[in-house]
Amino acid sequence: MQKVASLPANTQFRACAITLGEFEGGHLITQSTDQQKRDDATAFLNKVFLPHALPVSISTRLYYAQIIARIWKGQGPAKASTKTERHLVVTLSIDINDVWVAAVAWEHGLVLVTTDKMECIRKAVPEVQLECWL
Repeated sequence: MQKVASLPANTQFRACAITLGEFEGGHLITQSTDQQKRDDATAFLNKVFLPHALPVSISTRLYYAQIIARIWKGQGPAKASTKTERHLVVTLSIDINDVWVAAVAWEHGLVLVTTDKMECIRKAVPEVQLECWL
């Protein structure tokens, strides 16, 4: 919150629709017994992020494809027959949703704020600035 407070008042915060889906999924998975806490979190997301949420568009696929290709060329599997998602998830520990979120950030020229390391993505897409505000 200190970082957010230090930003200019007109700073807009954007969230990818995938990120918002992950938040909602987390609520459903954890089934927290504190309904007020869940309601407060949902209200915050709806107020701050939902009005400016960025969809995964038809053109996002091109950014996603470039990221995947760069990762594959830089850290390809030992066997060419290895399935792409298996190699990314199992071998490289890459969350596929992170690739999509990075693609959306790249498409819109945004800073990607995350607590995830995303080392493979960071190396593959130097065009995207990744920051951790914690």
